[in-house]
Amino acid sequence: MQRLSSRLGALAACVLMGCGTPAPTDSTPLAAAQGAGLDTLVNVTLNKPATASVSQDPFRPEYAVDGNITLDDSRWCPGIYNPTRLLDIDLQGTFDLVRMELYTGYRDIRPIKSYELFYDDGTGWKPLPGASQTNNASIEVFTTFSQTVTAKKVRFSCTDTLADNCRLKELWIFGTPHEGQTNIPPVVNAGPDRALTLPVTSVSLAGSATDADGVVSSLLWTQVSGPVATLASTTTATLSVAGLSVGTSVFRLTATDDAGAASFDDVSVTVAPVPDVLTNVALNKPAVAGTSSASYPAPLAVDGSLTTRWESAYAFMTHNYLDVDLQGMHEVSSAELHMSISATSAFAMPAFELQAWNGGCWKTIPGTVVEGNPLTNTLKTLTFTAPVLTDKVRVVCKDKPYCRLRELKLMGKPSALAPTGPTTCAAGQQTVVRNLRYDYALFLPAQYNDDRTTTWPVIIALHGVGGNTLTADHTAVLANPEGLARQFSSASFRAAMKAIVISPNQRMPFVTNGDAWFNNASVLALLDDVKRDYRVDLDRVYLTGLSGGANTGFEMLLASTAEFAAFVPVAITHIYTTNPNLCGLKTLPIWGFQGGLDDPTRLTSIKTKLDTECGPGLSAMRDVTVYPNAGHGTATWDTAYATLPLYDWLLQQRISQRP
Repeated sequence: MQRLSSRLGALAACVLMGCGTPAPTDSTPLAAAQGAGLDTLVNVTLNKPATASVSQDPFRPEYAVDGNITLDDSRWCPGIYNPTRLLDIDLQGTFDLVRMELYTGYRDIRPIKSYELFYDDGTGWKPLPGASQTNNASIEVFTTFSQTVTAKKVRFSCTDTLADNCRLKELWIFGTPHEGQTNIPPVVNAGPDRALTLPVTSVSLAGSATDADGVVSSLLWTQVSGPVATLASTTTATLSVAGLSVGTSVFRLTATDDAGAASFDDVSVTVAPVPDVLTNVALNKPAVAGTSSASYPAPLAVDGSLTTRWESAYAFMTHNYLDVDLQGMHEVSSAELHMSISATSAFAMPAFELQAWNGGCWKTIPGTVVEGNPLTNTLKTLTFTAPVLTDKVRVVCKDKPYCRLRELKLMGKPSALAPTGPTTCAAGQQTVVRNLRYDYALFLPAQYNDDRTTTWPVIIALHGVGGNTLTADHTAVLANPEGLARQFSSASFRAAMKAIVISPNQRMPFVTNGDAWFNNASVLALLDDVKRDYRVDLDRVYLTGLSGGANTGFEMLLASTAEFAAFVPVAITHIYTTNPNLCGLKTLPIWGFQGGLDDPTRLTSIKTKLDTECGPGLSAMRDVTVYPNAGHGTATWDTAYATLPLYDWLLQQRISQRP
């Protein structure tokens, strides 16, 4: 009688849309059938193993035989557009099948219109007589088969049009054990797997068991695997479990029937640790910036106060930055930027992004690129597309001239893990890097990404007064840049170069005319940026330049040679032999190149003075290479920079080996 009352209550209890005013095919429901002498029939599909050709998550095949017609989400759905939609039920024995009850649809609508039923007696699938329909309009169908069949399995096939789903809530088939059938073991259901999160350490598991040809005489719960827990009420259908710990524990419900046959089913309980509490991992960590106002230094952006701030110094170029050293590996998930000079002032940063150090270069964190932020929007929260594992985070401010950041909060947690494997920097090719000193063409050796520990020499290469390395908008390297950058159009040259090469573009974006004189202090500041941005061998830092760029190089080195291990001037235009600081270059390895038609004495006279007038012994300057028929142009500098032995010599020079 419980089945009948459940059926009557189903129409009012459905709650989910997805995966029907009754018009039964057979006017004899189960209650009447039992009154007619069929009260010995049992539901042989109840809690039997069910499989399907396809299922739409979370509507699994076992829901079609779990006895539940009061909840609409307890159903099997194969999904739409699947041409084969089969549900197979293993009866786990041999039965004489008499009739069925079929419950389909959603609430009181969407019944399965067309379906077929089959049975297998061990010799293959056959149609179940009188059980199929092609124009059903009812959510409940009660059918007595046109003849009794003997079966071990039953198959339901939904043949509705592919554009519609098949929503099967319950398929109950009634019969009796076949004559001569041996005892059928109980069918056990330990319930759905469970998931807990600490501090919860206890759970109640509700199981069930049925016996098709008798009664269940006993139940017993045991633990099969996992961290040991405390069990109570082990001989009832409901088990109380306490003392759970992190991990997965498996519990088994065993049922024994009145003939001594036993079956079991397992259920797992997975316990997760206490959720990580994310904190502001940038708070009071070391911070440095590309430029800072003397009154508003970088550390004020991570001091925990919204009344202080970092403010950049006035600079004409964009892409200032603020770096925060997290002092250890962290998993960072989001950021909160408090901008401007107060929460209500209209001085927010319009364009910015966050980058993470990946072991070889800075990489943009997905989900953090902001363009067109209103000046009045002084608070921006950025949730990363995925957490990043890093020990340094950078805020890149793309504005000019001022960047103002009252507080940077990075929400994350410490990590015992560290990134492994190769890095993902753009290696083996020239790319554009935006920088607040000079935008530049960058070359990283092809092997740069291979490991995370190797450091590489770096060459700063300065173009001439009339030259460029980047396009006018600074978004690409010129097809024919001036100076060392031009050589990277050759695949063999790229493969041979074993140094980081920085080729700055002196001009502002969209400025291509006028004299392009590099500023000494800006070049040295750019070098400091490079040392922070790549894995640089600080003992092997080199300087080269052509024409006006070579002149800038001499002027920098006449002030101090401490930053560089060697210098390669090409086609200088000034005379430096009268400079009172020239003898300071005596111990600096120098290899100069000059066109024979371009007054080579500008360089050779320097070599002579260093060798003869700056103390005992020869200088570290090599003999000047002169190209007899070349003038002040590409015939000189392109030839010089294409000379591979130049780099063999250059990369052997070290700051630590100089006297």
